[in-house]
Amino acid sequence: MSFRPTAKILALSAVGLGVTAIVGFVVVVLLISWYSNPPFGLGNAPPQPVAFPHTVHAGAPADGGMGIQCEFCHRNVTKGEAATVPAVEQCVFCHKEVEGRTDTAKAEILKVTEAFQDGLPIDWERVHRLPDHVRFVHEAHIRFFTDPDTGIVRTSINGEKSNQPMSVPQTCAICHGDVAAMEVVKPKQGQSLKMGTCLDCHRENNAPTDCTVCHK
Repeated sequence: MSFRPTAKILALSAVGLGVTAIVGFVVVVLLISWYSNPPFGLGNAPPQPVAFPHTVHAGAPADGGMGIQCEFCHRNVTKGEAATVPAVEQCVFCHKEVEGRTDTAKAEILKVTEAFQDGLPIDWERVHRLPDHVRFVHEAHIRFFTDPDTGIVRTSINGEKSNQPMSVPQTCAICHGDVAAMEVVKPKQGQSLKMGTCLDCHRENNAPTDCTVCHK
């Protein structure tokens, strides 16, 4: 005697498949969200091809750093959408003279000079990542917070209000944290970079909140 599934069994099977598909979809979305922008306070620093301690390059001279401004290396940050990372030629501009004080530093600098001699780029790993459908123009944000017009009241993400312009490093620190004090830059050391954070900042500073402003 052959078994014939009843309508009830078929219906339950269909429901089970539907639930499995929905759960699977949610899991995929969560994994994509985690990869593109992990929750605040989480996320490890990706391994870089060359160790670049910001404490040495951008740290205050009083703390043993060189005090290099953010925009010296990230030259597009005041001009365009992406901050960009420096080309090998820009690194060698300094390191053709600066050889490092320790064996570790000398070994890392050698990687840079050898890449330059071989005509190869340094493939830096991205630390801060926004979803592909999000548009963030660095130039517009830098321009607003560094504008010398004292008639503009600026509100930082922490709620502090001021009519005084910020420096470029101070502006960068609003979202990225005090990078100059980080030997290894990790994601989520500054703000969460979530949509709610951006909207709160836009509302506080009378910036547009229309969807098309930030979403492609």
